[in-house]
Amino acid sequence: MSKKLKLLSLLLFPLSILINTISSRYPYFIEKYYSISINKFIVAILSNISGIFPFSLYELTIYLIVISIVSFIIYTIYIIISNPNKLKVFIKNSLLNILSIISIAYFLFIILWGLNYNRIPLETTLIESYNLKYNKSISSIDKTKESLANLYEFLIENANEARKLVKSSDGVMKANTDYKGIINRAYLGYESILDFLPNLSGNYSNAKYVMSSKLMCYTGITGIYFPFTGEANVNIAIPDIYIPSTTLHEMAHQRGYASEDEANFIAYLASINHPDIDFKYSGYILALNHTANALYSVDYDTYVTLSKNISEDVLDDLKNNRDFWDKYEGKIDDISNEINNNYLKANGVSEGVKSYGKMVDLLLTYYSLYPYKN
Repeated sequence: MSKKLKLLSLLLFPLSILINTISSRYPYFIEKYYSISINKFIVAILSNISGIFPFSLYELTIYLIVISIVSFIIYTIYIIISNPNKLKVFIKNSLLNILSIISIAYFLFIILWGLNYNRIPLETTLIESYNLKYNKSISSIDKTKESLANLYEFLIENANEARKLVKSSDGVMKANTDYKGIINRAYLGYESILDFLPNLSGNYSNAKYVMSSKLMCYTGITGIYFPFTGEANVNIAIPDIYIPSTTLHEMAHQRGYASEDEANFIAYLASINHPDIDFKYSGYILALNHTANALYSVDYDTYVTLSKNISEDVLDDLKNNRDFWDKYEGKIDDISNEINNNYLKANGVSEGVKSYGKMVDLLLTYYSLYPYKN
């Protein structure tokens, strides 16, 4: 690429910000013409092309970035030692190249997927769909401590019952199949809720497993969606209890739901409606943890009382998960969390990682509209 084109490419960054800012003011337009039309078409093409490859193109991209950074550092040192007079020109050209790449990448991110952050909130969609179906005029749902306690009690009961039916190994939950089987079975969860959320339909490739998943654990990341290839990537080194719901979570991103809380809620619905018990249990555990954290912060006494009803087997699974992540806590996880926090804020999620707690609001809204069924 010529220097002129590189300079012109820098204009893509402010253009991307402008497009994102304007689109944030028209969520219904983005929902109708981007999220459930243009973007579905784009992601379907990208995911099916990347699906041809048995490995994750996202993971390959990360390797190439790391190699490029190391090569750049080595070559910079070489310039400093062998020809320091060229250092200024080299740094100037390199800076232009880096900014050009960032500008192009951000523009592609916004166009290929990022505008989904500006679509109609899923809670609004749930309420509007309910009103249309039942000729109601509900505008919002009251979320009380009592309804939160009822939700927690419901999830405990269903998690306990599901735990009785799943496989175990050394006292810990085991999935019905290995991680490849989980990935291959995941689509069944989405097929089971298309009547409720038809926007989830589409021709997408399966999720991809990350080969360097153990290394990924040090970042605290369980999965990641890569918008440039349409791939839903899953960390398969984590305990089996979370692989099914994590796979469905990343597939929700693939289907155009950008926010973490909405992807978690969709993963929950797809999990508990999945025909296989390991998915059901994973979904209940996902929601149980989020609801427990919410209730703990607003009504500690009720949280303690209800938590006594959690079965020993479920508690063992939760302890196994905590013990697993204790091995990976450290600076890398802190850095990764801060990067993720800044990423969310940059895309209009003002609460950053704290927004993950909003999944509970979606659960409360859903079960207010559609009463509990065991």
